[in-house]
Amino acid sequence: MSWKDVVKRFIGKVREIFASNPKRREPGDGSDGTCDCIGLIIGAIRRMGLKWTGIHGSNWAARKEFVKLEPIRSVSDLEEGDVVLKGCPPTKKGWDLPSRYRSGGKYYNGDLTDYYHAGVVDSVYPKLQIRHMATKMTIDTKLDHNKNSVWNYHGKLKILAKAAGGVIPEPTPVDPLTPTEGSKAVVVAKSGGTVNLRKTPKTGFNVIKRVPLLTTVEILEPGEKWARIKYGNLTGYMMAEFLDIIGDGKGEY
Repeated sequence: MSWKDVVKRFIGKVREIFASNPKRREPGDGSDGTCDCIGLIIGAIRRMGLKWTGIHGSNWAARKEFVKLEPIRSVSDLEEGDVVLKGCPPTKKGWDLPSRYRSGGKYYNGDLTDYYHAGVVDSVYPKLQIRHMATKMTIDTKLDHNKNSVWNYHGKLKILAKAAGGVIPEPTPVDPLTPTEGSKAVVVAKSGGTVNLRKTPKTGFNVIKRVPLLTTVEILEPGEKWARIKYGNLTGYMMAEFLDIIGDGKGEY
């Protein structure tokens, strides 16, 4: 089976569980009318006739089940069939990593991120859709759909790669969009957690707000070095290098 066929089957089984509208329960995989976040993924794999051999948990999956787990910089990093995670570092409020993954634990590998929630990328274009089990089956259309947390890691599962004969095609390069008035953009950076929104297009002490990474903003005036943007009810300037264009002003992603 080709990678494309494997992904198609996987997403189909995810949708099948989603459509059954199971109740939230840990651990559940959709087989008895209940499901949790990683259970949506495990259940889809089992319905494909494949076997999940590890622990029923997103932290196990993050450490053991990915071909490669990578940070999400923008929507353009994602592909259909990717499993996405929300990860909380030990320096952030809400960190609650189980002891078996901490220093001295059976599965400690040096990574102290608490991967506390999982979902599946159903589609990327023309609009992002991430299916996941929150308090109920939910579809997110933005990486920062929940302002208190963001989808910040993604990757492909080893078990799906094995079903495709170990052959995962390289992603097709996508030409970057040209920013125009009304374009949508995601705030990105190689490090840190925020990017400064400024009153004027220059560095200094004119910061209006520190905008969290992966937040979607609107381009009011594009520019080669600076862009005037709208973030919520605020308008100001942000360096263009921190803006990844994802839409054309018509809601297209």
